[in-house]
Amino acid sequence: MNIEFATKALKFLSKLENGSKERIFKRIKELRNDPLPLDVKKLKGEMDVYRTGIGDFRVLYRVIQEDDVILIFRVNKRSRVYR
Repeated sequence: MNIEFATKALKFLSKLENGSKERIFKRIKELRNDPLPLDVKKLKGEMDVYRTGIGDFRVLYRVIQEDDVILIFRVNKRSRVYR
């Protein structure tokens, strides 16, 4: 699967320090092989929207099966990602 990023997600990632950024990108690369691993949760009230946690950060993404794409649309700290 291909991975695409929304502008908002890339903007947040660009501001992070290198250690956190590397952990998040490593986790996102793992999603390419298995977009729905066991530790991923589906968000209630949303169609095909999932979240994964990396420490204090959360990555929200949508799996678009027709286009074979994983769209990362939000990355933020746990306390702010759902707003």
